[in-house]
Amino acid sequence: MAQRVTVRERIDPAITASLFANYRSSADAVMELVDNAIDSRLKGSSLEVLLQVHPTFVVVESRGGEGMGPTELERNYLRWGGSPKRGSRLLGQYGQGGKAAIGHLGRSFTVEASRPGDEIAWRFADPDYRDRSKLKTYELKVVPKRAPVEQGYVRIRIDGVDKHLDPRRLGPRLGDTYRPLVVHADLKMSINGVRVQPPAINFQEEHRFAVRAAGTTLKGWYGIAEPEGRGVDYVPGLRCYKLGRLIAAGEFFGHPNAVQVSGMARLVGEVDLAPVPLTMNKSDFARDSVAWVAVERRMHALLAPLTERLAEDELAPPPASALKTAEQVRRLLGQVLKLAEREEMFPGLAAARPQAQARTRSSGQHRTEVDRPASPVRLPNENEQKRRGFGNVIVRPLDPTIRSQTVIEHDVTTVVINSRHPLFLKRAGDIWYQLETAAREVFKSLEGASVADYERRVNEVLLIAFKLRAHRREARSRKATAQLELIS
Repeated sequence: MAQRVTVRERIDPAITASLFANYRSSADAVMELVDNAIDSRLKGSSLEVLLQVHPTFVVVESRGGEGMGPTELERNYLRWGGSPKRGSRLLGQYGQGGKAAIGHLGRSFTVEASRPGDEIAWRFADPDYRDRSKLKTYELKVVPKRAPVEQGYVRIRIDGVDKHLDPRRLGPRLGDTYRPLVVHADLKMSINGVRVQPPAINFQEEHRFAVRAAGTTLKGWYGIAEPEGRGVDYVPGLRCYKLGRLIAAGEFFGHPNAVQVSGMARLVGEVDLAPVPLTMNKSDFARDSVAWVAVERRMHALLAPLTERLAEDELAPPPASALKTAEQVRRLLGQVLKLAEREEMFPGLAAARPQAQARTRSSGQHRTEVDRPASPVRLPNENEQKRRGFGNVIVRPLDPTIRSQTVIEHDVTTVVINSRHPLFLKRAGDIWYQLETAAREVFKSLEGASVADYERRVNEVLLIAFKLRAHRREARSRKATAQLELIS
């Protein structure tokens, strides 16, 4: 008889330290803590989030939510990956975000919490939170409650902060991210005593909707942006939220984007996609999920009448001379990158993975063959398989706020230079303007590069191009002189 052997899973506490780095910026880590506060909202009441941001410490305090007592602190807050929130329609789905955000920002913390109706609060602290050699155990202490008895609250103070947080930039970022909640006064936020304000969206045409998709009702609006009311940060397409938190901007739900069709630069709107799950770091929706497929199909049909109108708003094509210059720039850029041994920065044919095509935003593609545009355009994906050769440089009329954009068009990496950008018009689209613009686009995809490194690489391309063109002019001049001497 075979001996029965039992094995079981275990977790190394050191793995939690890797989650501390799962943020693109410190502002994202702060928003993770705000997300937790939003998930604690009580139906029918407003939530207040007070932030203090200083060079060495950060405080995030929420008032008016569910709060926490000893049971909730142990079962919800201190349980990695096993929060009861997981799987429910809340922002926190993986039971790790808030804890990882604290470790990202600083070395130590103090948490203080109380439930509505409790006359006391509970506090615990960790002076060396980044020591993940073992899972932590904390002793709760009873402290006076900082809020009215009827209010629940949670106060998190993070000390030993070694990340840069600028309150002047964080405020607009928070206002933009939680815009619907702030607009409807469901959420009130302040940073160092200054109230966070939502950005304005100016439009000249608005259509509100409530449609069924993915087993629920999607609510929002779409319309045409006001041409004179778009700032430098304007992004065409719909802003997609989950429970009032911005997840993705510039979504066209399978319709051509502003690079394909210039009129689409005027499409604007907002929609809350509550039933669609998120990626772990909330940088996007889970675009392979059944819910996203259903939502995309429904929104595609909803937007169709307006996108057809916008598609007719095409602009006059750029002059033939600019198109000829773009081809010269393509050849020159390819030669310069060869000399600089950076050929991989501007690939030609790119083998597109079907899954990546379906997942990519602003792709101009829909999942059904019937709705797929004839000339699919999508943004390049990371780690995408690439083939030999160089990409294309083309000139196309886009919205004046866009200088250029990199797409993959007909499976070829393509830099689109906007013929309506003010600098293009000022320089008449000459070869040096187009070359600099194309070089900027090429090196934008360079991961891990600092601003100084980016500037140096763009400058290197321009200097090599100047020398290469000067060498060719000298060669042509010498050839012409030799021919004249031969004739003489």
